[in-house]
Amino acid sequence: MADVCVEEKVKELADAVGEFIKYWGFKEIHGRIWIHIYLSDVPITAKGLTQNLGVTKGLVSTALSELIAYQVIERISLGDARSPGYQSNTDLVQVINNILRNRELRLTSKIQGTLRELADGNQFEKPATQEKILKLLEMTDFAVDSLTKLLNNKNISTDRFKVIMKLIS
Repeated sequence: MADVCVEEKVKELADAVGEFIKYWGFKEIHGRIWIHIYLSDVPITAKGLTQNLGVTKGLVSTALSELIAYQVIERISLGDARSPGYQSNTDLVQVINNILRNRELRLTSKIQGTLRELADGNQFEKPATQEKILKLLEMTDFAVDSLTKLLNNKNISTDRFKVIMKLIS
């Protein structure tokens, strides 16, 4: 009974990770496959993934090739060249850094610029709207600053985060 609950929760997690990865510009299947490989104690085969995910062999095969190209997973020999195993790449920091720098930082900086223009223009009839813009700008400034510091291996101020949390509550 407990194994069924764990299996269901892993499937739920795989769906959630797939949805999140989809936001990052990858395919949902990439995230679903990655989480199964990542959570596996041993290299997992394409056949195992097909069974776990309930998807076609072709979809798994294509996604595995793409994940290997992204250097997110590695192909491992299990003694049978026709049925290799796959395991997570243990050096995901560089992969994540690239994604954060090239997508998230760029998108967040764009939002920051638009919010600055809105805040500087003070063009809202209702003061409450202007206040909301300023709160969003403060949160976005924190996000851009934190991402930049993270990518440059610098410390992020938790004090500033606490102030931000008070602003939004």
